[in-house]
Amino acid sequence: MTTELHTSPYTSEAAPRVDQPKHAALSASLLDWYARERRTLPWRERRDPYSIWVSEIMLQQTQVATVIGYYERWMQRFPTLERLADAPIEEVLLAWEGLGYYSRARNLRSAAQKVVASHGGQLPRSIEELRTLPGIGAYSAGAIASIAFDADEPAVDGNIVRVLTRLFALGGDPKRAPLRERLWQLARALIPKGRARDFNQALMELGATCCSPRSPRCAQCPVQKHCLALARDRVADFPEAAPRPKITDQSRAAAVVRRGGRVLVVRAGATAPRWAGMWQFPDTQLATGDDPSEVLRRSVEQSTGVVVDALDCVGNLRHQVTRFRIAIDIYAGRARSGRARPIEYAEVRWSDPELLGTLAMPAAHRKIARSLV
Repeated sequence: MTTELHTSPYTSEAAPRVDQPKHAALSASLLDWYARERRTLPWRERRDPYSIWVSEIMLQQTQVATVIGYYERWMQRFPTLERLADAPIEEVLLAWEGLGYYSRARNLRSAAQKVVASHGGQLPRSIEELRTLPGIGAYSAGAIASIAFDADEPAVDGNIVRVLTRLFALGGDPKRAPLRERLWQLARALIPKGRARDFNQALMELGATCCSPRSPRCAQCPVQKHCLALARDRVADFPEAAPRPKITDQSRAAAVVRRGGRVLVVRAGATAPRWAGMWQFPDTQLATGDDPSEVLRRSVEQSTGVVVDALDCVGNLRHQVTRFRIAIDIYAGRARSGRARPIEYAEVRWSDPELLGTLAMPAAHRKIARSLV
């Protein structure tokens, strides 16, 4: 017996045919396994939509073990959507510091403000309305709708892509049509009516704990008998990996400029291409052949108005952000003259080194700050 899937909201193509009894058995086995084996995670102990939304955004591109501490501290600091909407952006970024991809934090706050202004402080329930909020895409909308509101909606993240491409031995790039749409259709078709909340989490859990990218534990998989990739001894072939982006090396120099017992720090504007709204030490990109000390000294004066005596190299660090591998040379010197003003930054400040911990900083500049205390 077969059944036609409903047309996916993410594509206009006809949905594939699915063997209903076989896939009902697959879904039932997965749900039974999840009931027995699921991890105890703090966001699974809560049912309010706000906390579920926060967890889903934090879990994007970040491992569960890292997120747990951040999530618990976040919920203490911003226990309600209204509290987040009212918080200064600096406080939000400071709470997020270390998680990376800071646009997620800015979008959370912007979305909270929009929910307060347009939805009476209640996170909307429909996929369409959820996707109008900053930072909520197809996956996040499906996850929130299903986990927070029990809607029978799919939510296809990286873990689920891996599970489904292996279960059905689906080749192709899962980030591109037509495979992307087919995965969403399959995910929808497999949901037992009224069980999307547990089923979507079960798929995610399977990908995170059993069907891992490397060295999957197929012998312990609750749906191994349904897995076409395993039956064909091709588990390692799925999902097909897209070419990795080329890593670009970048050289930068950062200045620790002192005046009395304080150091100069600057805050990037809200539209800055990187580290928007965050504090850092004045820095500049270097080109081959540059004299780092002189280029950096001129950059500090042009961007803040502070004239610096000769800068001496006092250390260096390495930092990687997405496809950039960044080498940062750290220079120290003293201000000779000039009034600090935000010529190329949103804000400049002379700060006591002990107070730098109260400012939201990107990871690389936080390492510099810690070395000063």
